[in-house]
Amino acid sequence: MSEDWKPVDSQILVDAWEEIKDCAEAIQKDLACPDVTISKMLRSVAETFDNSVEDFLDKAEEDWEEEK
Repeated sequence: MSEDWKPVDSQILVDAWEEIKDCAEAIQKDLACPDVTISKMLRSVAETFDNSVEDFLDKAEEDWEEEK
């Protein structure tokens, strides 16, 4: 996905954000944990996605180098 990605329908993005927030709030309630704990969990999940993108880009660059 490119950096300049934009959703076709901005309402879908709003709905997705609200769904993620609701889910995080439910998990926080189940765990009975403070805001900082759920915040760290969400950052960890986001980092996983960031790392996946980095791994994909690194693999693509390695493949390109091998093809040269």
